[in-house]
Amino acid sequence: MAVITHGCWQKRFASNPGIIGQNVSLNGHVFTVIGVAPEGFNGTEVAYGPEFFVPFMMAREIEPGSNWIDYRDNDNIFVVGRLKPGVSTPQAESQLQAITLQLAKEYPKENEGRGVRLLTPGLFIPDIRNSVINFSGVLMGVVGLVLLLACVNLANLLLARATERRKELAIRLAVGASRRRIVRQLVTESVLLSLAGGLGGLLLAVWINGLVASIKLPTDIALVFDLHVDWRVLVFALIVSLATGIVFSLLPALQSSRPDLVPALKDEVSMGGFRRSRLRNTLVVVQVALSLVLLVCAGLVVRSLQVASRTRPGFNPDNAVALSFDLGLQGYSEEKGRIFQRQLLERTQSLPGVRSVALTSVVPLTLDYSYSQIYVEGQPFTANSNLPVAVPNEISPNYFHTMEIPLRGRDFMEQDSKEQARVAIINESFARRLFPGNDAIGRRFNFDGPDKPYWEVIGVAADGKYNSLAEDQKMAFYRPLLRDYSTNATLVARITGDSGSALTALRAELQRLDSTLPLYNVQTLSDHMNVPLFPFRMAATVLGSFGVLAIVLAAIGIYGVMSYVVAGRTREIGVRIALGAARRNVLVLIIKQGMTLAVLGLGIGLLAAFGVAQLLARLLFGVSPVDLPTFAVVSLMLILVAGLACYIPARRATKVDPLVALRYE
Repeated sequence: MAVITHGCWQKRFASNPGIIGQNVSLNGHVFTVIGVAPEGFNGTEVAYGPEFFVPFMMAREIEPGSNWIDYRDNDNIFVVGRLKPGVSTPQAESQLQAITLQLAKEYPKENEGRGVRLLTPGLFIPDIRNSVINFSGVLMGVVGLVLLLACVNLANLLLARATERRKELAIRLAVGASRRRIVRQLVTESVLLSLAGGLGGLLLAVWINGLVASIKLPTDIALVFDLHVDWRVLVFALIVSLATGIVFSLLPALQSSRPDLVPALKDEVSMGGFRRSRLRNTLVVVQVALSLVLLVCAGLVVRSLQVASRTRPGFNPDNAVALSFDLGLQGYSEEKGRIFQRQLLERTQSLPGVRSVALTSVVPLTLDYSYSQIYVEGQPFTANSNLPVAVPNEISPNYFHTMEIPLRGRDFMEQDSKEQARVAIINESFARRLFPGNDAIGRRFNFDGPDKPYWEVIGVAADGKYNSLAEDQKMAFYRPLLRDYSTNATLVARITGDSGSALTALRAELQRLDSTLPLYNVQTLSDHMNVPLFPFRMAATVLGSFGVLAIVLAAIGIYGVMSYVVAGRTREIGVRIALGAARRNVLVLIIKQGMTLAVLGLGIGLLAAFGVAQLLARLLFGVSPVDLPTFAVVSLMLILVAGLACYIPARRATKVDPLVALRYE
C-alpha cells in the first residue's frame, strides 16, 4: 500500500478523483494507493520532495536487493515522535538514553557506545541542520542591517523634507495647531510610506520565492525550496513596517515640530555650515558605516565563492564524467550483478576517448552522509568510548587513477575481490589520527566490531572533501566494491575530448548491456560540483545583492543630503562668489563637508565590520574574516561612491549666478 503526495497526484495522475484503490508499480512491485497526502505536506524533512509514502517494512520492495533493514547497527533510520503533554525534551531524551543503555547490554556488539539525540523535525542530518541554521542566522542579521540602513536613509530624507516645510508647519502652529497634532501628522505620513514599502516588499518576496522554487539541483533526490509566504510572514511584515515607520519618523517629526516661528514665517533659511544639523550629519555617518559593514560581508562571501570555485576537492573534476545506476531495481541477483559490473568496466574502458574508468558506491560531495565506527587492532575499547567515525566508500580498481587522487602504497587489484581478502585503503587524516608516528600501511582495523576480522591497510590516499567543501578534514576509508557486492554504483570515467560525446557513448554501452536499466545523475563531474558550490553561490548572490543595495542607499543618502545643503546655502555661495571666491574653492568646500562625514562613517564602519565579520566565519571557505584585500577594496569603492555623490551637488553649486542667488534671497 502507498500514500501519494498531493503534487504527485496532480503531476502523475492528473488529479484523478478515483485514484484511491488503483494499483501502481514501484520498482517492479505493485502498490495500492490508499490515500493522498494534504497539499503542501512533503514529510517531516523540509528540504526533500518525496512522491510516495510506503510502510517501513516495505523497504525491500522499494529497494530490491537492499538488506539494510536487517542490521541493528544501521544508521539510516530516523524516528519521528510527538512528546506527551507536559514532557520536556530533556526528560524524553533521558528516558530514551535509558533504553539505549538497556539495548547496549542486550546487544553489546551493535549497540555499545551508541546514544540518542532529540532534534526538532525539519532537518535531521546535523551537518545540513547546522549549515542551514548558521546561514539563516547570518542572513537575518544582514537583512536587519539592510532594513536599518534603509530606515536611516528614510529618516534623513524625511528630515530634509520637513525642513523644506518649515514655513507650512510654522503657519499651522501659528494658527493654533498643537505640536502633538503636527507630530501625529508627520508620523502618519511616514507610516503610510512604510506600509507601502512593506507591501512592495511582500510582492517582491513572492516573486523571489518563485525564482528560488524553480531552482533544480542535479541530484537524484528532489529538493524543495519553498519559502512560501504564510500568515506569520504577513504579520511579521506588518509589525516591522509599522515599527520602522513610527520609530524612524518620530525623531525627525519631533525636531520639525518646533521651528523658530518668526524666521520660519519669513521663510528665512540659515544653513551656513554642516554643524547646524547634527542629527542629519549623524544619520549620514551611520549610513556610511552600515553600508561598509554590508559591503564587507558581501565581499568576504564573494571572495569565499572564488576560493571555493578554484579549490580542488581531493579529486580533479575536469575532463571526467559520471553516471549512476541501481541493479537492484531491476531484480538482479548477486551473481548476475557481479557479471554486469565486470563487463561494464571491460567494455567502457575500450571506448574511444575514454582514458580510464572505475566504479564507486559514492561520488564525493553528494548528499550521502554515511559514517562507520572504527575499531583499531590493539587499541582498547569500552562501552562508553567515544569511537572515531570515518566516511566509507566502496570502489573498483583504478578509481584513484580515474579521479586523479594521489595514492601512496598500492591500489586494489582483481585478487582483492575474493571473499578471503580483507584489504582497505585509508586517507591521510585516518592515518594521522589513528596511527600517529607510524607507517599506516600494514596496520589493521575494522568497522564491524572489536571481535570481527580486521582489514589490512594497503594504501594511503590523499585527503579530500566528502560531504561539503567547507567541512574540516574527515577520516575516510575505501573497500573493494567487487568484493562486497552492492546493487547501486556510479561509473566514473576520465575522458579526452567532448564530454557530451563521452556521456552518449557510455550511456549507449550501458544500454547494450541492459536496455531497461534506468540511469540517473548522468553528468560531468564539473556539473556535479554545482551541488557543493550551491550554498556559496546562494550566499554570494544574496549578500552581493544586499551589498549593491547598501551602496546605492548610501549614495542616495549622501547625494540627497548634499543636494539639500547646497540648496540651503545658495545665498552663502552667491556671496562667496560675489566677493571673489574661486569656483574651485567652492567645489572643494562642499566636497570637503560631505567627505568629512563619509570618512568618519568609514572609520566607524571598519571597526564594526571587523567585529561583524567574525560571525561570518562559519560561512567562509579559505578566506579570513579579516581579509585585508576585501576591507581595502570595499573601503576604496565606498570612498569613490561617496566622492561622486558629493561632487555632483558641489559642481552644481559652482554654477550659481551670484546676482540670481542674491536677488532670490
